[in-house]
Amino acid sequence: MKRKIKVCHVTSVHPRFDIRIFIKECVSLYESGFDVSLIVADGLGDELVKGVMIYDVGKSKNRLHRILFNTRKIYKKAKSLSSDIYHFHDPELMFYGLKLKGKYTKVVYDIHEDLVQQIKLKYWIPKSLRNIISILFKKIENFVVKRLDALVVPQPYMKKKYLLKNKNTVLVANFVILENTQENLSINYANQISFHGGALTKDRGVLNMIKAYALLKEENKLILAGNLKEELLSELKNEEGWNNITYLGRLPYEDVKKQYLNSSIGLILYNNVGQYYLSYAIKLFEYMLNGIPVIMPNFGEWVAFNKENQCGINVDSTNAKEVAAAINYLNENIEEKKRLGKNGRTAVLEKYNWSISENTLIKLYNNLQNN
Repeated sequence: MKRKIKVCHVTSVHPRFDIRIFIKECVSLYESGFDVSLIVADGLGDELVKGVMIYDVGKSKNRLHRILFNTRKIYKKAKSLSSDIYHFHDPELMFYGLKLKGKYTKVVYDIHEDLVQQIKLKYWIPKSLRNIISILFKKIENFVVKRLDALVVPQPYMKKKYLLKNKNTVLVANFVILENTQENLSINYANQISFHGGALTKDRGVLNMIKAYALLKEENKLILAGNLKEELLSELKNEEGWNNITYLGRLPYEDVKKQYLNSSIGLILYNNVGQYYLSYAIKLFEYMLNGIPVIMPNFGEWVAFNKENQCGINVDSTNAKEVAAAINYLNENIEEKKRLGKNGRTAVLEKYNWSISENTLIKLYNNLQNN
C-alpha cells in the first residue's frame, strides 16, 4: 500500500479553524488523500477534526513573546512530525521555514497579504518607523522566498509580483466553497438592508459607510458584523449615521451566512491604501454567491473586475454622497439590483469557487512530491 504524503500546515497567528488554512486548504488536502496536520498556538489543546490532526504549542503572552519564543516551539514541533511538505502561513516563520527545508522535505510559503504594503498601515508600529521596516522586510522576504520550493498567493497581482522571485508561485485565491447552489435563492430584493461582514477599521471603510448612512432615510439600514476596537466604536457612536446601523460584533460564520440571506446589498468601501486596491476579497465572493449586488471602490482592480462581471456599482469610497446615491439607486431599482446580484452569483458558480483553487493546490502538492 502506497504511503500517504505527510503534510504539515503551520501558523503562529491564525486561529485553528481559519477559513483559508483549515476549512479550505487542510480539509481539501485530507479529502484528496494526504496525511494532514496543523500546528497552531492558541492554547486550546490538541484535537482531531475532519481528519486533520491539530497540534497546539500553547498561547503566547503577547506579540513579542510569540515572535521570540512561540515560533521556535512551533518549529520544534513541526520538525518532530517529519513531514514531507511543510506549508507555513506567517512571515514571522520565514527563517524557520528555511530551516525545515531539506533533501527530502519541501517547504511552501502561503503569503496571505502584500505585507510590504500593509506594514505601512500597522497601527502598532510607530508611523516614523513604518517605511523603514517595510524596506527592511522586503529585503528579508526577497532573500527567503527565492530559496523555498513554492509560494502560494491569494491575488492575481501577487502572483505576477512573486513569480519574479520564485518561478514556482501559484494563485490559490480565496474563492468560496459552494454550499448553497440551488438555482433560486430566496432573496428579498425589495428590502433596504445592506451588510458588511469582516474586520472593521477606518482603512477598511467603516467610517465611509456610516457617513453615507447619515445621508439616507431611516428605512435604509446597515448591518455590521466583525471586530471593532472599543476606541473606534466609541468614536463611531457619535457619528450622525450611527442611528441607521446595527452592530452585531464578531459572528460565527454560520450566523454571517444568515445575514447574507437577510440583506440585499453588500458593501466594500475600502480606502485606497496598502493592498486594498486588490479585488479578490473573500467577502466580495460571499456577497456574489448569495446573489446580492456589491457597492465597491472605483480604484485599482475593482473597476476591471466589475466591468467583467457586472455584479455591482463602483463608487468613490470616501464620497458619502456618491455612496448614498448608489445605495438609493439600487433600492429604487429592484430589477437592476436583482440583475447585478444574479450576475455575481453566476460568476461565482462558474469561475470564482473553491473547487478551482483546490485543484491548483493539489496539483502543486503532487508536482512537489514528484520533483
